[in-house]
Amino acid sequence: MEPTRIFSTPAMGTSWSIALWDAVTDAQWTELEQEMKQMLTEFEETYSRFKETSLIRKLSRQTGRVDVPADLVKMLRLYQKMNALSDGAFTPLLGHTLTDLGYDETYNLTPKKEIRTVPLLNEALTIVDEETIDLHGKYLMDFGGLGKGYCVDLVSEYLNKKSIRKFIVNGSGDIYYQGADAMRCGLEHPGDTSKIIGVTEIIKGGLCASSGNRRKWAGYHHTIDPRTLTSPDEILATWVRADSTAVADGLCTCLFFREPEAFQKDFAFEYVILNKEYKVKSSADFGAELF
Repeated sequence: MEPTRIFSTPAMGTSWSIALWDAVTDAQWTELEQEMKQMLTEFEETYSRFKETSLIRKLSRQTGRVDVPADLVKMLRLYQKMNALSDGAFTPLLGHTLTDLGYDETYNLTPKKEIRTVPLLNEALTIVDEETIDLHGKYLMDFGGLGKGYCVDLVSEYLNKKSIRKFIVNGSGDIYYQGADAMRCGLEHPGDTSKIIGVTEIIKGGLCASSGNRRKWAGYHHTIDPRTLTSPDEILATWVRADSTAVADGLCTCLFFREPEAFQKDFAFEYVILNKEYKVKSSADFGAELF
């Protein structure tokens, strides 16, 4: 069955699409559309390192104790857990390094001669409480590792509060789906985006993917190992399904650095990993039909 309503908009440097199958009036849909667009705009204005006026840029210019939104603390707590499990590879403190590598607000993609190193997360900041952090240095955060997935979850929670029962929130491949019937999703071929390597089904929860074929430049791609300042090349692509899209988003990156077993005690998730030899490793419950 085709969706009853579809909302598409650019946000966070990419395209978003939100569809629902519930019957809503024109007035209800107008309200939903406006509020979802406002949510996406506010999230980007607050957490994008590319915007000079964002909170993230303001925080990069100060030290000491600061009051911050609860969502920022929630994302930092998730980063802290994944940072520890990934031996420090997954971190929100890549902002200055990515800028020096050329991945800045102008996308000049030309690395500087000197690249700033990435500070250790537990030395750079401390979470005081649910709306307060201590900054121990002037560091530019980048929430690209799980921010989009977190925002997908926020929109999904909003739709649930509005009593919408069947919908999909698609933040350019980071998705949350909820419905009585399973949704079939293709797993994009990392070497040819016009093809898929398989399909999977999802009834409720988040599904995310990460691939080194996106945003490539000068020997780098968007995933950077802060310990070596290089992009990992052993893994071509990862897919993760979890109850939370933020968790799925973050783990997609983490699986470029460590085996999935390192995260299974702390997170419930299913996965598919494709290495550079096009060999697949997947969890038994992912349920993908691979071609």
